[in-house]
Amino acid sequence: MRSHVPPSMTCISASGGPSERRASFLTWVVRSVVLLCTAMPAALLAADPEPGANPVLRDVFTADPAPLVVDGTAYLYVGHDEAKGDDFFLMKEWLCYSSNDLRHWTAHGPIMKPTDFKWAVSSAWAAQVVRNKGRYYLYATVKHDDKQPGMSIGVAVADNPSGPFKDARGSALITDAMTPSPYGWNDIDPTVFIDDDGTAWMAWGNPVLYLARLKPNMTELDGPIQKIAMPNYTEGPWLSKRKGIYYMTYASMAHQNVWERLSYATAPNPLGPWTYQGELTGQTPNSYTIHPGIIDGFKGQSYLFYHNGGLTMPDGQTGAGNRRSVTIDYLYYDADGRMWPVTQSAAGISTPPRPPAGKVPAPADPGRSDPRVVVQQFAQGYPDTWPGRPALASVTRPFDQAPEPIGFNEGDGGSRLAQTFVPRADITLSRLSLYAGDGLGTDAAHPLLLSLRDVETGTELLGTGQGLAIAYRPQGAGLLSFDFSAHPPIVLRTGRRYALALQGQKGAMTLYLRTSRDDVYADGEASIDDRPLKDPQGRTADIAFALYAHDAR
Repeated sequence: MRSHVPPSMTCISASGGPSERRASFLTWVVRSVVLLCTAMPAALLAADPEPGANPVLRDVFTADPAPLVVDGTAYLYVGHDEAKGDDFFLMKEWLCYSSNDLRHWTAHGPIMKPTDFKWAVSSAWAAQVVRNKGRYYLYATVKHDDKQPGMSIGVAVADNPSGPFKDARGSALITDAMTPSPYGWNDIDPTVFIDDDGTAWMAWGNPVLYLARLKPNMTELDGPIQKIAMPNYTEGPWLSKRKGIYYMTYASMAHQNVWERLSYATAPNPLGPWTYQGELTGQTPNSYTIHPGIIDGFKGQSYLFYHNGGLTMPDGQTGAGNRRSVTIDYLYYDADGRMWPVTQSAAGISTPPRPPAGKVPAPADPGRSDPRVVVQQFAQGYPDTWPGRPALASVTRPFDQAPEPIGFNEGDGGSRLAQTFVPRADITLSRLSLYAGDGLGTDAAHPLLLSLRDVETGTELLGTGQGLAIAYRPQGAGLLSFDFSAHPPIVLRTGRRYALALQGQKGAMTLYLRTSRDDVYADGEASIDDRPLKDPQGRTADIAFALYAHDAR
């Protein structure tokens, strides 16, 4: 705080002349200011934050940071948040900043707006710029005009990292028609990575993660679009590589009924197999979204960029979920290439880095499944159909018909997720498959029990009448199967009603089953703690499952 004493001030008093009274008043003011400054905490006296303190950009509200290093200079591309009050996101342009030390930033102003793509109408959502063969390519999320529904991805090009950027195609690179799904805004948040051999990859999507190779011209796809089932994936992927390991860092957990966090996975190849490594950092202050950006080896140090809602402007505007601000913290790796969890800080990178010692702690032990069941995971992400020939299935197209996740933290919480069914022929049960995934997995404090009960008699058919303990590691949305070859025969009779259930700790984020948006299975219904499960429109829902008989594996 800077004190300021007016050059001339008088007051009316019962005695003394104006000059004497003015001198006395000024003396009192100066003494008061000195005493006040002595008593105030040092943090309140600072007129400006330390360079590198968070948020690092304070001139406007900014979101979705995408850093790029060019010849020792860091460029930072962001969306400009302009929403007022509780309005939805209002983003009309992308901005560019540059820095030589990540602490002092130069603003280059707007580099492009959505309507610079002649086929787009609005929404400057997340974008990233990459350099290839001396040119700069911006991949951006925009709202397409009425010729295509939903969001699309465009690509623009420039000869300078600070623009100006121009549409490189004259049409969208990715449209909703190219990624058919039951979700309304699949095609957002592109990240592009150019590998050591020159191959360019692009990943994007919400809530499905898509991956495709780009042609050398950087403006066309080179091969099919693939779906990558990543545990707890929501949106905002960032693809990077360090010391031969590929990293996919992404916003996670929003579809699990909590504010977004950052999680990551590693792989020996962009096509996988991907190994989930867990949470990188938690939810941010005052923002239900988060979006990662990473640079490695910038003057010997790695950094994590993200956004929060913690900035208050001089005019009194406060940060919020729709008015976000870019922040930076140090990022560290252990000797095995695992990222140390990042503690979000107000100090940011204004203080020297302090690398942790040792190795990142291993994930929690999920425990052991009952020996009478073999749990099969990671087999097939986003299944279009059930493999083989199910004897009974609640849905025929799991990915399309059962898009909604449900866990023990649904609504007020529950400890039992169940689906009733009625066989139309006898089934000697060999295997059960669920469309499921995500969550934090099982451990000693969060067990999981698989149950199959005859509703009419109340008889439990699994284990010795108590169900079967299940060990589960977080997986992407896909098949979670249980093989009963080592279990005594389980015979399901024609016309009888049964209840298939998973039991866990109430409110826990152990795993998430996938459910329908309406009543797709006529012979049963889903429930949570015996309360009928309904979709947001109040329609009865069903859990996606398939039963296999011994003669139909």
